[in-house]
Amino acid sequence: MGVHSAGMNFTFKQLEAFLFSAKLQSFSAAAVKLHTTQSAISKRLAELEDSLGGPLLHRTSHGLELAHAGRELLPLAEEALRLWQRIEHDISVDKTLRGTFRVGVTELIAMTWLTRLIQLLQKLHPEVTLEPVVDAGLTLFERLEANKLDLTIMPGIFWGQAFESVKVGQVDQAWIASPRLSIPNRALKPHEFADYPVIEQPAGASKNRFYEAWRAEHGFRFGKVMLTNSTTVLRELTISGFGISQQALDYVRPDIRSGLLRIVRSDPMPPPLVYSAVYRRDSSSPALARIVELAVKTCDFTLRASQHEVAPPAPPRGSGSTVRQRAVRQGVVKKPARKTRR
Repeated sequence: MGVHSAGMNFTFKQLEAFLFSAKLQSFSAAAVKLHTTQSAISKRLAELEDSLGGPLLHRTSHGLELAHAGRELLPLAEEALRLWQRIEHDISVDKTLRGTFRVGVTELIAMTWLTRLIQLLQKLHPEVTLEPVVDAGLTLFERLEANKLDLTIMPGIFWGQAFESVKVGQVDQAWIASPRLSIPNRALKPHEFADYPVIEQPAGASKNRFYEAWRAEHGFRFGKVMLTNSTTVLRELTISGFGISQQALDYVRPDIRSGLLRIVRSDPMPPPLVYSAVYRRDSSSPALARIVELAVKTCDFTLRASQHEVAPPAPPRGSGSTVRQRAVRQGVVKKPARKTRR
């Protein structure tokens, strides 16, 4: 059975149900993606198969697999989806971008420029909502593969043919340590790092994946290693003198200026860490493209989340005196001294 039979009569929703069921190899995952129920997906697929005259997907113990007709239909369905998205955006009178997007970011992004991205997006496109998820890079990518995220921003350049990857920015990396550690004030050779304690992030960190080949190529070896999955804890442990760590230079620069940390030179020094916005090619949309565009614009690892200026909500009318009286009682504001009559 081919997909070009005469008298075909099917809807775009049926075609969409087939496309995402095939891509995600699961009716339930397709239902989550399309914001509907699993039974609705199954019904649409059955109607499409009736219209085309044969099966498109086979159920197996490993999930859904494409039948012969399904393999023929899949590239046509992908093309139809792209065309439909263009029609929605280019032909529609209402050009307002809208939607809710699940965006995965690493902890460093969350602690630096994520707030600025959300603020700018709310200002320019109030109908677009971000739902941030913070986790290790490889864990975020697994969620993206499982369609539990719409977009991830994390270290790395290429994540496979099924994914679009757009460079958002990069950050210089350096080996960092507390001045209290007795480390020579010269460039260390890669093998010398084995003589000092090192603080690392675990295997789930996409940063390690990015630097794995580089470290192996230059012969970096570590002896005693302490692991933490938190960028915040990594910084605190390094300041406390527990070992050398590789960190984003922009993020720890204030600590270097204040003398809490120092740069440990190496020969060679780590190359910059590239951050990319990654999303499924079959999930592209004008709103998603705009989020990526604004991420490129706002990416700045020198920021700290506490530096963002967020206007506090206006106090209720008539509450000013109440707030001040409470501050007076707590000793925050001193009562003015009474004038003594003479």
